[in-house]
Amino acid sequence: MSNNLPRLGAARKGFTLIELLVVIAIIAILAAILFPVFAQAREKARSATCLSNLNQIGLAAIMYQTDYNDTFYPHRTSAQSGITNFNPLIVNYPQISGIAVNRTFWCSLLQPYTKSLNVFKCPSNGNAWVGANTDGTQCGGSLSNSAVGCGGVGYGGENSYGHNDPYLSPAGSFGGTNGVAPVLLASVPRPAQTIEIVDGTYYGAAPDVTNQSGILDKQLVNGNEPGFLNAQGPQYISYWKNIGNSTWSWNVTPSGPGGTWNNTAPATALTNIQTRHQQFINCQFVDGHVKAVHWDQVVGNICLWTTDADGPHPLCN
Repeated sequence: MSNNLPRLGAARKGFTLIELLVVIAIIAILAAILFPVFAQAREKARSATCLSNLNQIGLAAIMYQTDYNDTFYPHRTSAQSGITNFNPLIVNYPQISGIAVNRTFWCSLLQPYTKSLNVFKCPSNGNAWVGANTDGTQCGGSLSNSAVGCGGVGYGGENSYGHNDPYLSPAGSFGGTNGVAPVLLASVPRPAQTIEIVDGTYYGAAPDVTNQSGILDKQLVNGNEPGFLNAQGPQYISYWKNIGNSTWSWNVTPSGPGGTWNNTAPATALTNIQTRHQQFINCQFVDGHVKAVHWDQVVGNICLWTTDADGPHPLCN
């Protein structure tokens, strides 16, 4: 009989405290390495979903233009005096309030082509909503704020994508009931390079033509951009702060929630812009294609926005 058999009652050796601590430390190190990788992979998936959303929106925009003689959709239309409940989203979102009740926003005009409003919600926008924001915040901090041009719950129709307001937006004054000023597809000299829609937190966006950010590529501008934007509305020079996850138009201030103009410091806006898709902004271009563009190009490259309506840009090709 072998003498190597374990003896009954023999003591069994366990892990020492040091060994347990080493194992725990190794697990902690692996977790520290892997968790950021998992987070990046998750954000890549969200960005891909967002690009898919923009692709569908871009196709819808092209179909709209085909139906309306190569004319861009207005980013907003206002009801004539005496007409109420003009906003078609009210049917499904009765919480819409204030002057938003009598506005039709561009997402509603494209919805018959997308067949869904969910494509207007970016999964990387933590506060994404469509139709009406569920937190009850009123844009401008009131039902109707003439100082900032927006008011009520649900103003803008959605808060994940901003239209190229200065150059492709044929809407009339936000304070009036005048008709739209059509922008024709033929008036866009570089459709494959001109942004139509970008990641944002408001339904309108623009480049930083006055260089508040300090990153404007000045060699590309012709000098007419600030005056051109300001003539359409003084708010447009700050619409670059609506890009990415920056919340200029819906910012919460000590005096109340909603878009008080110039209440977001450029440094704050620059930080928040970069958090949407790991420093990239998903863009849909006039020709329908979509692409992720580094945030500083979206903010500071006028060639990605202008239609030359404010004069030629020889270096944009």
